Amino acid sequence: MISLSSMHSNHLSSFTGDHLSPTIDGMQLLPIEQTDELESQGNDTLVSLLASSDPSKDVLDIIQNPSITHCKGDNVVIINSCHIVLLEQLMKISPHVKPPVRQEAMKLALNLKAYIAENAENSVAVLGFLLLLSIYGLVSSFDEDEVLKLFEFVAQQKTAVELFGTMGLADKISGFVQNLIQKHKHIKAVRFICAYNMANKNQSVDHLLRKHVEISAKVISESNCKKTNHIAIKDKARDQEIDTLETVLQCISDNKIESVDLLSQLSIFSRKDKISSLSDSVLHHILSFLPTKDAVATSVLSK
Repeated sequence: MISLSSMHSNHLSSFTGDHLSPTIDGMQLLPIEQTDELESQGNDTLVSLLASSDPSKDVLDIIQNPSITHCKGDNVVIINSCHIVLLEQLMKISPHVKPPVRQEAMKLALNLKAYIAENAENSVAVLGFLLLLSIYGLVSSFDEDEVLKLFEFVAQQKTAVELFGTMGLADKISGFVQNLIQKHKHIKAVRFICAYNMANKNQSVDHLLRKHVEISAKVISESNCKKTNHIAIKDKARDQEIDTLETVLQCISDNKIESVDLLSQLSIFSRKDKISSLSDSVLHHILSFLPTKDAVATSVLSK
């Protein structure tokens, strides 16, 4: 994987020893081993983009440069996490995109679309495609229904939730959320309901999160019911159940959802083995979201 650091160069030209480190108008690509995590590079990247004379072209050049394309077997990975960082920062500055640059972006978008058709599970590629459409003004060139379907693959990501609105799809939010619910993608639906402050938000969110826990518990129970005496199977089921509750808690935290009743039910639910026994750390995590008096009461009730 590659990462970004600031350098002083105007063209894609710099290489150091055996390590690839091309630079474009102030931005250099280095092996990730030589830098911090990608997320920590966001601010530096933004500064470099703001200093660039044509940031939309520079970012496109980095993505399209074949010398830094990553491969997995015979399948070329057109876009990677490093590029997502670049595109997310580029989106923040809403750059002017010249017609020739937009044409090049269209070529890349078409290549990405073809790649996604065979690699729909690649959420990085899907998010990159949607970012390209938004930043480079390509939304109208693609079928709206196909774009909406792609959003389902990345609906759990904050950037995707934001893109939904910037791409002019806010009027489609009701149908989109309903489709997520029908497919039992409750956590994804909750993120969009909260972000777009949909009608009956509190009631809908509370119901969907409870439903997510109930369905997950049922699926886990049914998949393991015939092997209840196998310790490894029990451990796997417990881990899956813990993951389910932690996913719900993360959603509650990310979206600042206030539901004492729901959190109380989750803690009691775990202690009464409606879901198999959860670790104390998970219970404490649940209680940490509750006001002190409610946390104490819930802790007592759940014993």
